[in-house]
Amino acid sequence: MWVYNKENKAKHMIKTTWAVQPAAFANFDEHGCVYCADIETAYKIAGQLTPKEGDQMIWKMTTGEPIKWVRVYEGENVAAVTANDLSHLV
Repeated sequence: MWVYNKENKAKHMIKTTWAVQPAAFANFDEHGCVYCADIETAYKIAGQLTPKEGDQMIWKMTTGEPIKWVRVYEGENVAAVTANDLSHLV
């Protein structure tokens, strides 16, 4: 998935490999998710969204259909999670 960066006049494209959306969504919704460049960012965003939106699902973007990758639960302490902790998810 490629996301257009409207702020960059050179029309720089950023490759996204992860997406975050509420776990309550049964299927992936390309318009209802937040795209992320790495798992660390996806995990932090999921942690920020859980207080208002409940559990979040991190999806792995592929050349085909996105894959449900990891669920972030409401109340989970994502601030304590390090890049090393997430390395096994990649």
